[in-house]
Amino acid sequence: MDLKRLKYFCAVVEHGSISKAAQALHISQPPLSKRLQELEEEVGAPLFLRQSGKIEPTPTGFFLYNHAVEVLKNIQNIERETQLFAGRQTRTLKIGLTHLFQRYFQPLLIKLHQKYPHLEIGVVVSDSSHLETLLHNGVIDIALIQRPYNLEGYDCISFPAVNTVVVAHNSLLEGFNGDSIHLNDLGRFPLVLLRRINGTGTFEFLQDKLRKNGVNPNVIMHISQPNVILDWLESGVEAASLLPESEVRAAKLAHCRIIRLLPEVLMFFPTLVKLAATPEIGEILAVLEEGYTGENS
Repeated sequence: MDLKRLKYFCAVVEHGSISKAAQALHISQPPLSKRLQELEEEVGAPLFLRQSGKIEPTPTGFFLYNHAVEVLKNIQNIERETQLFAGRQTRTLKIGLTHLFQRYFQPLLIKLHQKYPHLEIGVVVSDSSHLETLLHNGVIDIALIQRPYNLEGYDCISFPAVNTVVVAHNSLLEGFNGDSIHLNDLGRFPLVLLRRINGTGTFEFLQDKLRKNGVNPNVIMHISQPNVILDWLESGVEAASLLPESEVRAAKLAHCRIIRLLPEVLMFFPTLVKLAATPEIGEILAVLEEGYTGENS
């Protein structure tokens, strides 16, 4: 079987759509559809059910996908091992790091460097949704991101959820002496919320949570990076935000306060993600086996 056809086939299964797979593979739909047709002719059986604009694998398609993932993974392992055998002294591990958990994952990357000083580490810092795209396009090997909404086609290692805290400008807290605030009381604050570039994430989750509690949130701005939100609040934007506790340092806040949120709302889930078809990263697994559980490990 042609490896490129298998790669295209796996991409369609993982994306659930020919158009989305074509976009991720950077090819047009007609040649992708033709490769799928050629693969079906080679197998001698339909690989997809196409109905009502949807496409999903047939039992034969699922069978082929499970084996194709292993074949592609083995090919990548062979390529990697051959490069090392050929005398390559260093290799680059390409890692995507989300803005959302820069501080949380910093110790992991430092430990990785310390344990493997000859490993060249390339880090791309971006929004979780953009890093998911880079992962599918093969630009990065793994992504340290917010847990994807759709886990199909991924291998994931989940870390402990990060607590959600409220960071509010002091001007909003005159006469407030408590160290916690109830979720329902957020309706009286103008809010600057985190929002990913594409797809469903914490922004939609939080708005839905507030509205179910009878709160109509006054969202004045949404930004994709916690550190930008903190900088703007400190620079005079009189608002509040809900941020992952790992990314906030009280000692660096002169014009804002950190307040606990009651009841506790879990919405930040740091996750190590790779495509199911890509080989395991032994160096990362070795660091994790030493007991890494978060920013303070």
